[in-house]
Parts: sequence; structure tokens; C-alpha cells
Amino acid sequence: MLSPRSLPPHDAASFYATRRGRRTADLLAARLTPLLPSPAGRRILGLGYPRPILDRWPGLDQARWVGTARLNAPLTRRAPSVDPSGSQPQGLSRRDCVVSAEALPFDDLSLDCVIMLHGLEFAGNAPLLRAIWKALADDGQLVLIVPNRTGFWAHDESTPFGHGLPYSAGQLDRLLARALFRPEATRAALAVPPVALRTGRRAAAGLDRIACWPGRQFGGVHIVVARKDLYAGLPLTAEPAGLARTVMGAGLG
Repeated sequence: MLSPRSLPPHDAASFYATRRGRRTADLLAARLTPLLPSPAGRRILGLGYPRPILDRWPGLDQARWVGTARLNAPLTRRAPSVDPSGSQPQGLSRRDCVVSAEALPFDDLSLDCVIMLHGLEFAGNAPLLRAIWKALADDGQLVLIVPNRTGFWAHDESTPFGHGLPYSAGQLDRLLARALFRPEATRAALAVPPVALRTGRRAAAGLDRIACWPGRQFGGVHIVVARKDLYAGLPLTAEPAGLARTVMGAGLG
């Protein structure tokens, strides 16, 4: 297994440009699309290498703002601002900026949805998720596609999922909880081994649907849609001292 920073973005682009890569993206989209929110009027950021999903997201042209950011570059360039008026920044493309995973250059509460593919396993964990938490609106959603530690794909270095740090279902859930995210939906995807892509698109899709049925531990990747948990870190309100004494006195009587 290579180090978390060992996969250049062009390697992912090269993979998805192949027939095998396109079939992989189709299988991911088939599992993920029913979970995605409507993009209409939303401010959406893709992190890592999200193009395979963004290109297959129905209605994405109705979003208020769409940008992408590649993680883990040595230098961070200021990202295009999210225009609160709803207009798309001039010249915006699907490869907008390069950012540090520890300090995303987006304003607090400026995004409605962040979708990350080939990001978390290369960028580390808690600092990136906390940075995303800050940038998301209070009702914002985080969509993660992460290699499964126990799946076939995490052990095949001929695909982007075979690099970086994979996660078990439990590890990913605990990581999200520490970053104050609450999973709303989880799915397995790519449960068939990469070699199954040679069987043809329809056959591979059918096999994958069947193989994903038993649960998350059998998938090649985890799909998680999570929302900010605004109350997870709030302390319990202390009872007034007088009320506490009254209650205790009543109990002793």
C-alpha cells in the first residue's frame, strides 16, 4: 500500500479515461445517484477527483455554483468565492483550484454540499473533515466515496482505490462522529472485484447489485451521505442550584 500522498491526480484522470474506468464510474453513479440531493439552487464543491460523479449527477446544471478542488498540493491558491447572489463565477471550470487539506480556502457556511472522491484516503482525516464542517451551511451535506479496507478494490493498485489509506465501516463512522458529522445514508458499491468489469457493462452492474446486497463490509468502497451534527458538541445545561436543592430536599422528605 502506498502512502496517502502517493497518487497524482493525473493518474485518476488516466484511469477514468479508460473503458474500465468509465465502467467503474457508471457502477459508482448507479449506487450513489439515488442518495444525492437535488442540485437545484445549491452551492456544490467537489474535492479530490470528483469529475466521474459530477459528470453523472442529473440536473447539475441547475446548481447555483459548482466548483472543484484538488487536495494536498504544496501550495494553496485562493478558490473562487461562492457568490451569495447565486451567479456562477466567470470562467468557472471543473478544475477550479488546488488547496491544502488542512485549510480549505472557502468561507464559513458558504457551501451546501461537498462531494469527495479520491480525497479522504489521500489527505488524512480529522483536519480535512473539520475544515469541510466549517465551510458547509448548517443544513449542508457531505458525500463521501472511500475505499473499504476489507474489499477487493483496496488491494488492487491498478485502480485509484488501491492507493492511500482505506477504512473499515466502523473506522469511517467513528471518524465522522469525531468530526461532528451524522451519517444519513450508507451504501456499499463496487462489491465485485475489478476483474468483473471485463464481463460487460450490464453484467457487471447486475453482479454488483447482487454482491452489494449483504451490507457495507462486502463493498469495494463505502458511500456515505452525512449531515452536520450541530448538537453533538453542546454541553448539557446545568440545573439552577436552587432547583437542585429543592429536588434533593423533596426526595429526602
